[in-house]
Order: sequence, then structure tokens, then C-alpha cells
Amino acid sequence: MEKLCTGCKQPIHPKRLEILPSATRCVACSTATKKAGVTVTKGTGDHTYTETVIMEHDEFVKYKEAEAKINNTTFDEIMSEDEYVLPPEEQDENHDALDFTNIGED
Repeated sequence: MEKLCTGCKQPIHPKRLEILPSATRCVACSTATKKAGVTVTKGTGDHTYTETVIMEHDEFVKYKEAEAKINNTTFDEIMSEDEYVLPPEEQDENHDALDFTNIGED
């Protein structure tokens, strides 16, 4: 029996279900959006290590805005428009983003 997408009511491709059996939406209706990664170095001296933090696109934009503020640069100097503007179909009004607005403020 084929599984129907909860968004468009069309059949979900069998390969998608093979890879992701719990899928409830087809690829076109998927809510997955653009992601970004930031490397973070932690620790001191001989005990340093690097982690990669993966975040939603809107969180990444806020992170970069805060980074620009800390470094006394402008947002446009560190990111081009194609990096921070999502196409309308990928914009999510209901996403709870991290709050980076107070970073660097004393």
C-alpha cells in the first residue's frame, strides 16, 4: 500500500520511504530548510577542541549579525545576499530561532 503525503495528498516516492520510513511528506512538501554550520573552538592551552554547530538558516543569519556587531563590521561585509536571503518557499514564519540579539552588549 502506498503512503500519501499529508501536504499534497500525492503518493510519497518509494525510495524516500525506503530511506526514511517515517516520512509523512513528499520531497516537494518537506519542511526541511537550508542549514548552516559554524566551527567553534573551545577549551584552553593543550585542551582545546573544535566543534561544529549546525543551525537553521535564520539562526545562522542572527549569529552572523551578532558576530559582525562584536567585530565592529557590517553584516554586508561578512555575508553576501545569497547567503542570508531564503527563497520564499523556504521561509518559515513559525520557526523558533535562537536569540543572538544581546551578544556583545555590556
